Amino acid sequence: MPRFARHVVVTVWAAVLFAGCGGNDAADQSASDSPSGENEQARAGGSVIRRLESECKTLNWVLYTTAYEIFVLRYLYDPVFDYNEASDMIPVLASRLPEVSPDHLRVTVRLRDDIHWHDGVPITAHDVKFSLDKIQDPAVPALNKEGFFEKLDRLEVVDDRTLVFVWKEPFAPSMFAISQLWPIPKHVYGVGDFVTNPANRKPVGSGPFKFDEWHSGQYISLVRYDDYHGQKAYLDRVIFKVVEDDAVALNMLRTGELDEMRATQTQWEKQMDTPEFKARYNKYDYYFPQYNYISWNCRSTFFSDPRVRRAMTMLFDRESINTKIYSGFARPISGPFYVNSWAYDKTIKPWPFDPEAAKRVLDEVGWKDANGDGIRDKDGKPFSFELLIAHGSAPAAQFSQLLQEECAKAGIRVNIRQMEGSTLFDRIGKGDFDASLSGWRLDLDPDVYDTFHSTMAPPSGLNHVYYANARVDSLLVAGRAEFDPARRERIYHEVHQLIHEDQPYTFINTVPDKRPIAKRIHGVKFGWNGPYDFWPGASYWWVDDAPGDAASAR
Repeated sequence: MPRFARHVVVTVWAAVLFAGCGGNDAADQSASDSPSGENEQARAGGSVIRRLESECKTLNWVLYTTAYEIFVLRYLYDPVFDYNEASDMIPVLASRLPEVSPDHLRVTVRLRDDIHWHDGVPITAHDVKFSLDKIQDPAVPALNKEGFFEKLDRLEVVDDRTLVFVWKEPFAPSMFAISQLWPIPKHVYGVGDFVTNPANRKPVGSGPFKFDEWHSGQYISLVRYDDYHGQKAYLDRVIFKVVEDDAVALNMLRTGELDEMRATQTQWEKQMDTPEFKARYNKYDYYFPQYNYISWNCRSTFFSDPRVRRAMTMLFDRESINTKIYSGFARPISGPFYVNSWAYDKTIKPWPFDPEAAKRVLDEVGWKDANGDGIRDKDGKPFSFELLIAHGSAPAAQFSQLLQEECAKAGIRVNIRQMEGSTLFDRIGKGDFDASLSGWRLDLDPDVYDTFHSTMAPPSGLNHVYYANARVDSLLVAGRAEFDPARRERIYHEVHQLIHEDQPYTFINTVPDKRPIAKRIHGVKFGWNGPYDFWPGASYWWVDDAPGDAASAR
């Protein structure tokens, strides 16, 4: 499923089916005992400053809704299970891989006996149960997590170290779902109101770093947790600076106020291609599971008809985006799955850029310029809509202007509205928009139930566009119950075809993520989706300069 509501503003997981994993001797050692970032030359000390493109709204694992929050949370919390750089499931808080019954209905998880929260309280199975209870609590807006456990019947606590997940029916993404359960402390969050708990801004975690301070709109600071149960981190401190504007971020990178950022194509090709820049930064570009899209609110007067949505797609010159903005590096897409996964049907080609065909379709469905003012109208309502984009995103501004220009030629007025990131995510999450420009990062499992099943419209899930297709609904249900890879592939290929026809999104492209990272930083490794979102990700980076050098840039 798409992740992080799971929005990443333009532009910003490969598909693996776990039919069941049994415990084995090789898995008995927890991941935190031997982090892949460790090496003999690593030295302790120093700081790294990372960019956040938008302010975080919370540091509660159950409540997070954006990619920027996950960047911070990955340092603060350990999951029960995670995936390493080779995409293998590994135990972290667990002592070994889960044990799965032959009928796939019971999954037994055993926790390590040496794990504890940052305040010294032991982590137990009761914390895991509490966390899941909050995810499933109707009063808690856990949109980013609850869909994973819809098919879970119950979670049994056998003892302080043992849990059994009991599923209502065979559920193909069950193993991945359990990997998305990152426990939070019951003794902290079980007191007072969960949604407004002070710990949402001052979390008590379990990971290799602990919370230090948070200055809203400025930075979040984390420090190494020296009593961590596994291998200690090397860095003294990790600082996340909130910098929404791409140009400002680049200047801060140049002056040493940032150590890494996500670059735009123009920055990558021109401003980051000088000898001086390359002397200080390593440049990493890589494709990872994500895509950019325009979402069309299917409840809107303008976009309730799939024919209109297809016409809007044909008015958007995505090839020009590829050549003019991404210098040919972007890959066009036609559907909701990672383009390199088995779920993606490569025989389905994107709708072409064809303004004349789009105009004919709009005429046929009744959107015509009846009063001669140059704007199409229907039943007295002009075709004039608002397109939401993120403030400070150069690609988003370029995308929206291209669409605006082509729509104007076709008699449609596009009103572009730039919004600060957290406000934009809030509007999108509530389905309060006509159209928006966004991106999804995708999970290892291709289940897109939360984003395209009709029951997952706000406030229940991530179907922000209120898309509804009975056949797609039934296929998404079937895909979750199918453990045979070939049959599951056929299911998702049909989902791909139907969504392509209905166009609740205009699927734009997938582009390589481009990251300059300071050469002073070592231990940078890449998993299936880049250098961050796997175990241990960036937790075991280290620097070779004097301890604390970067911290002065706060």
